[in-house]
Amino acid sequence: MKKVAPLFIIAATLLWAATGVVTRYIATTGLTTVEIAALRVVSSAIIFFIILLLFYPDRLKIKVRDLGWFAGIGLGSLFLNNLAYSETVQRASLSMAVILLYTSPFFVTIMARIFFKEKITTRKLFALTLAFIGCLFVVGVSKAGLEEGIVLTILIGMCAGFGFGLYSILGSVLLKRYDSLTVAFYAILFAALGTVVLTKPAAVVTTLMASPSKLPLCIIGSFVTVALPYICYSLALKYMEASKASIISSFEVVAASLYGAVLFGERLQLKNILGIVLVLTALILLQLKPKERGNVKEN
Repeated sequence: MKKVAPLFIIAATLLWAATGVVTRYIATTGLTTVEIAALRVVSSAIIFFIILLLFYPDRLKIKVRDLGWFAGIGLGSLFLNNLAYSETVQRASLSMAVILLYTSPFFVTIMARIFFKEKITTRKLFALTLAFIGCLFVVGVSKAGLEEGIVLTILIGMCAGFGFGLYSILGSVLLKRYDSLTVAFYAILFAALGTVVLTKPAAVVTTLMASPSKLPLCIIGSFVTVALPYICYSLALKYMEASKASIISSFEVVAASLYGAVLFGERLQLKNILGIVLVLTALILLQLKPKERGNVKEN
């Protein structure tokens, strides 16, 4: 299982990368950015609960003493990530928001060193740097919207990165006690509760009911791009270092750019292709086994 764990991370990134496609579709109903984020998380939590109740009811059981941990991963990670990312998109360009989001591997690497004593090797640092530079090239960087309140915008964007990265840290702790389905569900549940507070559910329902034919795809698309990727990511975290998992998640940027090219005819420039190559190089570098040192015993 340890050997295929990176593949689960890749699967998660492929699903996360489809968020843009789903969001564009949901936006046609007339919902705002924050309302779309709320719909995606809340509908995912509801479907996830029904599936667990019908097929895996034992996965719903948690200890009361661990409620704080689940609230932390739901509110401190998913909720903070969604809220800060949505705000960054409104304040700056989408490309800048993505770049600030993918400061997350830096946060994870530092926190994993502090809390889990994970080694910060030269190879890991090189892969981390390659992946980040690759993301820069893939999405490009536009300064649109940054002239006003640049410091606050950057801080909010980095909060999105911190929130995204916090899932790897808190998730690693909870996965020692619970199944990946349990961790993913309660993280999404607490995030949904936090999101509902910031929106007007009645207004969201009214807007959606104006386009009833779009509702099924909105809900299914939300589950596929929220719940499923977190299930895959949680499963992988059981078998690999949090810092490595976070760096590999940078592949989401590559997948999103490829979706844009295939589905929406967005043109990939040379710098974008170079960025994709850099991210892929970083992922391959992380999977190479370090050479064993030491003298070979003679018979």
